[in-house]
Amino acid sequence: MQDKLDLILLQVKKLDAVESEIKQINSKFDQLSTKVTNIESSVNDNTAAIKEIRAELASSKAEVKTIKTAFNSREQRLRATTIRVLNFPCQPDDSLDNNKALTSRIYDRIIRPAVAAAKTAGDINTIPQLQNAIEACFRAYPPREAAPGSSVSELLTPRRPSPPPPVIVRLASGALKFAVTKHRKAVPLPGESERERFGVRSFIIVEDLTPDNLRVLKDLQRDERTDKVWSVNGQIHFSEKGKPGFKKVRNVYDPLEVILGGL
Repeated sequence: MQDKLDLILLQVKKLDAVESEIKQINSKFDQLSTKVTNIESSVNDNTAAIKEIRAELASSKAEVKTIKTAFNSREQRLRATTIRVLNFPCQPDDSLDNNKALTSRIYDRIIRPAVAAAKTAGDINTIPQLQNAIEACFRAYPPREAAPGSSVSELLTPRRPSPPPPVIVRLASGALKFAVTKHRKAVPLPGESERERFGVRSFIIVEDLTPDNLRVLKDLQRDERTDKVWSVNGQIHFSEKGKPGFKKVRNVYDPLEVILGGL
C-alpha cells in the first residue's frame, strides 16, 4: 500500500514540475507576445510616419510645380510681343554693343515685307515705320565667342557653314507680332552668297518661347508619335500622326508621357 502511495506522490511531483514548466513557457510566450505587439505598433507608427512624409513630399512637389508654372507663365507673357529670327546673317557693321545696324536690316528684310503682306491681306491698315515697329533688337548670344564691341567680319568667311545666332526682336504690339508671324512666308529668302556662307536656306520666324516652353516644344518635335508641333501666344499645340485634330500642352512641367497621353 505504501508503495502505491509513494508512486502517486512521485507522479504528483512530476505533474507539478510539468505544470511549473508550462507556466514558465506561458510566461515566456506572454513576453514574446508583448514584444511582437510592441514591434507591430512600432511598424504601424513608422508606416504612418512614412505615409505622412510621402504626403508632405507630394504636397511640396505640387507646390513647387505651381510656383514654377506661375513663374513660367509670367515670363512668357513678358515675351508676348517678341519673336526670334533664325538664320539671319551677320554683317561687318554688326556690333555687339550697338544694334542700330542690325535693327535696320531686320526691319528692311523681315518686318516690312511681312507687314506689307499683312496689309495687302487686310490684316492691318498701315505699315509702321521702323521706330514705330521695333522696340528692341539684339542677338541672343555673341557670334562665335566674339567679345563685346568687337567686329564680326570674320564670321563672313567661316571654315564651314555655321548658322548665325538668333535675333530677338521685340515688336511694338501683339497685333504687329501676329501680322509678322502669320505672313512670314512673304519674307524673301536669303541671297545665294548667304546660303553658301552660312548654310541656311530660309529665314525662320518663331515666337520667343521661355526655355522650359522651348524644351517641351523640341521634345514633342523629336517624338515619333507627333505630327506637327507649334505655338500660339506661348501656348504649345501638337497633333498626333494618323489622328485628326490637335491638343494643347496643359502644363510644360508634366512628364512627356502625360502630355502625350492627353491626346
